[in-house]
Amino acid sequence: MHDFKLYKELVTKLTQQLAGANHRQLVLITGNSAWCYSLVNSFINNDNTAALSKSETLKNAIWPSHNHQILGKEFNDAVYDGFSGLHPDKLAALAGTVKAGGILFLMLPTLNSLDTWPDPALASIESFGHNTSQSLFNKRFSSIIHSLPALHFSELNGITSNIKPSPSNTINYQPQQNCIEQIVKVANGRANRPLLINADRGRGKSAALGLSAAQLSDKKIILCATQFSATHSSFKHLANALNVNYDPTQKQLANLSYMPPDALLNSLPECDLLLVDEAAAIPVPLLLKILTHYPKVVFASTLVGYEGNGRGYTIRFSKYVKAHYKSAKVVTLDEPLRFAKHDPLEQHIRTLLALDAQFSETNCADISALTHREISQQSLINDELLLRQVIALLAQAHYQSSVNDLRHLLDAPAQRIFISEEHNRLVAVCLIAIEGDIDTDIAELVISGERRPQGHLMAQTLAQLSFSADFLTQLSARVVRIAVDPSAHNLGLGKALIGYCELKLKPQCKFFGASFGATAPLLNFWQSEGFVPVKLGFKKDKSTAEHSVLVIKPLHDGCNKLDGLSKQFQNEFMYGLLTHFKTIHWQLVSILLNSFSDEPLTPHALFQLTQFRDKSLNRFSVSAVVWHAINKAPSNVRKLNTPHKQLIIQSVLQNYSDEQLLKQFSLTGKKQLDSSLSSAFKSLIAQFK
Repeated sequence: MHDFKLYKELVTKLTQQLAGANHRQLVLITGNSAWCYSLVNSFINNDNTAALSKSETLKNAIWPSHNHQILGKEFNDAVYDGFSGLHPDKLAALAGTVKAGGILFLMLPTLNSLDTWPDPALASIESFGHNTSQSLFNKRFSSIIHSLPALHFSELNGITSNIKPSPSNTINYQPQQNCIEQIVKVANGRANRPLLINADRGRGKSAALGLSAAQLSDKKIILCATQFSATHSSFKHLANALNVNYDPTQKQLANLSYMPPDALLNSLPECDLLLVDEAAAIPVPLLLKILTHYPKVVFASTLVGYEGNGRGYTIRFSKYVKAHYKSAKVVTLDEPLRFAKHDPLEQHIRTLLALDAQFSETNCADISALTHREISQQSLINDELLLRQVIALLAQAHYQSSVNDLRHLLDAPAQRIFISEEHNRLVAVCLIAIEGDIDTDIAELVISGERRPQGHLMAQTLAQLSFSADFLTQLSARVVRIAVDPSAHNLGLGKALIGYCELKLKPQCKFFGASFGATAPLLNFWQSEGFVPVKLGFKKDKSTAEHSVLVIKPLHDGCNKLDGLSKQFQNEFMYGLLTHFKTIHWQLVSILLNSFSDEPLTPHALFQLTQFRDKSLNRFSVSAVVWHAINKAPSNVRKLNTPHKQLIIQSVLQNYSDEQLLKQFSLTGKKQLDSSLSSAFKSLIAQFK
């Protein structure tokens, strides 16, 4: 039986210091797992200590499959079991639940062995066929945590403490009160004056929403968020303000009710005020729809933290709001409320996981000054400044970034990293995953649907589409992410970097590809670089609210399989426009049509078209012939003017009803619609020779 009396005395003393400062602290425990568990169990003496662990040895142990199962909760202390796997998102989420005066106990193996220790978390990012013998994420983590001002209990080296005493601190609630006043103004003021609330975690953002509802008891308020669990804080503070019992399963309390984004937009219920919490987790297209329909709306979001939010929200959505709503306001909550300013634990987590990395924009104007190079994962941990710039730029460019991105960047096997610089300053980065080189027998099992080897997403898709093992046995390259300095968009930086990547990948890979949420500008970009779409997802992606498209480009001549995949996609897409692709934007349809090749029409089809040229055309008598002609020779749609192109796509290819077309084109009635359709049909038929 171990005697942990001295350790417990130090923890008790630290807790007393933290309580006076309204701060939280990290206590690192390293050594053999059995010793670490025994020590930590001596600290856990109540149910208000959360322990994230897969071990049955540890008191209060849970291992939630989703982080939102612990987000929004608060604990006096918390324990993270690193022996169960060092998952950055789980560690960060748990740290966010610790209350002022509390401690996060972190258990790990001996620090000098951390980089070669078989971390269970690596299984989630390893590609099939690749084993990671060293974790560069863990190597960096070990180096940084060793120097942090924290309390360290080591089985081998005893006790180390370099904690600096914190002065007494009070928590400043005034910024939150000002925020509440702004929310009340939106509810009571003029329409179309949206409010954006930006905050780090623990700043009282969600609480402010609930407290505002309490002050607006005469208003019908809807609270919208992707996860109901994320709204618990709002409902809890509303219940406290009304002095009523709080039921965490209740989705309506007094004048406040919860709705997820999809249900909200499907039914569009009326309300006096709409509150959107964790807005950065909602796809920007959905936010724009919400903004259009609801005249009094507040968007609140955590911008640095643990919900997996990126910077696309601030770039795309915030800029749109400021440009189109001159009376819009932005409130930033900087003052923490769960703990006092300069909290040690918050700073430790940010430093360890690079959550506070900020990208320095370059205002690059001269593409001729660019230099491109490939960098290794090892070089990133040797250059902390470059690492933080890379991770910040990647987060800034994608509004569904994750706390785990740093681990993927440093530890994902078969990954290549390319960057562009202007005078040694980062302006663009591209992450490439190398896929394939899989045994033929396994490749056949993949094609039959019996195996799904991790990490070969594009290769698997191409093999299953083509029923060919070549896409799995040969090497291919997939763009995981590409990000360009926001101040240098539309200058050709992305194209320049993709061209450099292609040059470097060609000796190794047969194909180059990418998958992304299909929008007209993005498709234009990739098609202009010679990439051809071969698959469009049947369902909209939850993170982008768009259909995911896969584009590929052969890096060597003589690839007949690409032609077959392209034609196969053309046939599937044309059918899909009448079914599951019926609602996608007509401009996206137009761009996809541009990627398809033409075939000669049969003499009979040409004869039918010529018979329609000089007649008054009825939509339903001509649509079948026109549909067939477009499927065979889609390039003819490209030659039409914009109104005719849209009308042909929506009436023939997507089979919109007359009512839908009248609304789309703001036409007065059926007679005007028939005239417009006849004109469009004649214009199209004239293109066929």
